[in-house]
Amino acid sequence: MSHHAGVVTLPADFVGRPGNLPRHCSRHGLRAVRERDFVLQSKVKIEGNRFTQVGRRGVLGMAERLDQHGKKVRTTDVKGWPLCRKCVRTRALWLAAASALFFGGLAAFAGSLIVSAIADGMPWLAGVAVAGFVLMPLAAVPFVLGSLPRLTRAQTSPDGASVVIENPSPAFTAELPSTR
Repeated sequence: MSHHAGVVTLPADFVGRPGNLPRHCSRHGLRAVRERDFVLQSKVKIEGNRFTQVGRRGVLGMAERLDQHGKKVRTTDVKGWPLCRKCVRTRALWLAAASALFFGGLAAFAGSLIVSAIADGMPWLAGVAVAGFVLMPLAAVPFVLGSLPRLTRAQTSPDGASVVIENPSPAFTAELPSTR
């Protein structure tokens, strides 16, 4: 386990075993009220220009980029990551907002199409359908904001051998084995 200025690196096998992680939140340093199991991914840098690969080559270019991503991405299983009350509440609020946007948009889109198929003379329903169609992909924004990697500030290292935590709380780092 290494500790650099504002960054802590934990071995993947350490975070993959339940009960190894501290009992305080890595973000706020508050006592954990819930533990979550999840999978972290490494950040992947895809080579080449997106425009030349996808724009000119279309589906084949996109397939090449997806192939590169699949070969380079590494994942790490995390067992029992501590979340404080603030993190749990923040996650619940963002996921509720994502659900409201997605399902509200879906209801507006589908509902307006169904009503316009049954009733005539309501051109404003096209606007409702467009608004619903726009709301559905916008749900990705609060979904990402409520994701566990963002809340925990953790990601897998490029080689997949460790988990890197940016700016962990002092209470979290104090409970790690190398700092005792």
